Amino acid sequence: MKVLVAIDDSEVSRKAVAFAGKLLGPRSTHDYDVTLFHVCESLPEFILSRSAGGDAGNAFRQVADEWAQTGRILGEKLLEEQALTLTAAGVSPAKVNIRLCQKESRPESRRVVAALAIIEEMKQGKYDLVVIGRRGNSASIESFIGGVAEKVAREARGCALCIVD
Repeated sequence: MKVLVAIDDSEVSRKAVAFAGKLLGPRSTHDYDVTLFHVCESLPEFILSRSAGGDAGNAFRQVADEWAQTGRILGEKLLEEQALTLTAAGVSPAKVNIRLCQKESRPESRRVVAALAIIEEMKQGKYDLVVIGRRGNSASIESFIGGVAEKVAREARGCALCIVD
């Protein structure tokens, strides 16, 4: 069984990882592989290329590059921490994979970009089970535009989907 656990840095994502740990822990009778998946963002190149020239443009690009690098570092740390959560629950470390996906997005479209990245991974990885938190870091706006979990649920075909709240 192939399991995808999509996470961000939210309490409900921690609950999703804990649920996966209980499901796949030492009492599990299934042969499985679990992938922890996190999406981090960077500014699109077309925005960076439109920045002012000279020192201001160079400073803007440097800030954008540092922001993207920080996102990668924090994402890697989050994945490593949650992998430890799984192993503490009894999941074999050899069965845990971590995957960081960096996507270009504007700040206002990051939820859509994250959902699309999860959907792409879900389909390409041919997972049997997808575990995702219902409300991540963007809980306050989700009721207005729809959340990542809702978008993933609409596209989940051929696999089981567990939405943790």
